[in-house]
Amino acid sequence: MKFATLIAAAALSLTAVSGMAAGYGQSNNYSGNTYQTQQYQPQKQVQANGPVILVDPKGLTLYTFDNDRQGVSNCYDGCAVDWPPFYAKPDATDYGYFSVIQRQDGEYQWAYKGAPLYYWIGDARPGDTNGDGIGGVWHVALK
Repeated sequence: MKFATLIAAAALSLTAVSGMAAGYGQSNNYSGNTYQTQQYQPQKQVQANGPVILVDPKGLTLYTFDNDRQGVSNCYDGCAVDWPPFYAKPDATDYGYFSVIQRQDGEYQWAYKGAPLYYWIGDARPGDTNGDGIGGVWHVALK
């Protein structure tokens, strides 16, 4: 998919997780992805004549989970291995539709319009959207 990058007007410091597996509680053949902890700036990628997809600064697609509640993540254990949360630093602050939620495990995670944001371990490159529709409950995060 071809994407053009639009950088959001304000900087947020967003953090990713390290060490992932695959699926949502199931194993698959995806391996080798390691998300490094670093400073982030929010970005959106726009497919020509298509939806605005939320991505991290490296262009990796972010996802939402239908089983979450507004501002509450319900993805832990094996789910969080396969669908790594888009972690936020403890001192990160809300901005616009982006908010920081605290997970049951004490970590902080970014949410968009109250929906916690995740990666899919099966996405290897910027622009990949391999997790969209998995289990009928995972969807690319759209603006």
